[in-house]
Amino acid sequence: MNLRAAAVGAALLAVPVALAAQYRAPRSADYLFGADAWGTRALWVNPAGMGTVNEASVMAEVLVERNAAGDYALGQYTVGFNSRGFALGYRRDRFGGGVNGNVWRIGLARGIANMSVGVAMSVYSGAQREEDLDLGIRWRLRPPIEIFVAVEHLGQPTVRDSALRLAAVTGAAWSPLRGLVHLAAEARATDAVVGGWVLAYRAGLRLATPGRRPLAAYGVIDLDDDFGVPRLVFGLSFGGDYQGVLMGGVGRTSGRNRLETISLTGVASHRFP
Repeated sequence: MNLRAAAVGAALLAVPVALAAQYRAPRSADYLFGADAWGTRALWVNPAGMGTVNEASVMAEVLVERNAAGDYALGQYTVGFNSRGFALGYRRDRFGGGVNGNVWRIGLARGIANMSVGVAMSVYSGAQREEDLDLGIRWRLRPPIEIFVAVEHLGQPTVRDSALRLAAVTGAAWSPLRGLVHLAAEARATDAVVGGWVLAYRAGLRLATPGRRPLAAYGVIDLDDDFGVPRLVFGLSFGGDYQGVLMGGVGRTSGRNRLETISLTGVASHRFP
């Protein structure tokens, strides 16, 4: 289970875990952060990131997920594009047993000096149609340091069996050594329904080689409200403007650490002067 779904499940307290499985976050949010995502993938992570780079990009993403039988089956695929801060995306989730979900997402972002702001609306289709809004702001304090704040799930829709509760997120990213080392972290507070907030945290490290076609290694750790580790994410990317990303997610099931998800992402981008 990904961190966002876990936070929602914890907020619902007595709701069975199976209900939280009726919603999946996008795979880009496994290894990207609100303070470092840009281009098309930022539409799914922090819409303000689309306003940080003057570019056009397209993406395609596919996920296979370990099911109860121990097999890896297609669980999600995503496509999208961004052009100078205007983006459209589509995500298809497959939960098994004939249960599927569609998410249409549209976003707009603008950069102003060292700040960018963005908004994205999601439309969830299924037995009932639901909508929500995400808002984000991002600042570049100095060339290697960026911070952000965002609000997610304004409207708090119920998508199939999962209530997507209001969440506030903040974090920072630091890229020393001309971006060859990249550190990012964020904290999330999710409305707990019965009062108070459920907290969750993420931190990530990326190490890259120099050049126009860098090879990069990723490692991300998710922490829950009690600083337990529900999930680890690791992987590799290759390329710059044309990039492929292979990621794996490890979670604890029945007392054992298992490879739960494998995702492959392709991105093509062009930066304008």
